[in-house]
Amino acid sequence: MPLVRFVPVEETLYSPEIGTYHSFGIRALEKQSGKWVETAFVSDVCCERAFVDRLAEQCRQRQVAPCHLLDVVLDGLE
Repeated sequence: MPLVRFVPVEETLYSPEIGTYHSFGIRALEKQSGKWVETAFVSDVCCERAFVDRLAEQCRQRQVAPCHLLDVVLDGLE
């Protein structure tokens, strides 16, 4: 199984209902041909950095397949 990194990403987003806001997403990176390549990204996971940090660390520890990142995020938000 390839090594996968999960990195919290700070985002500045816009919603017509609330205007501009800050949130955090999670990026999955896999090593391919000696380079780290983004293989999955889930935007706007949560406005709380600590929550996204913990979720990214759990993904790293479990080496979640990037194709399952969205499912893990949705389960984490329940």
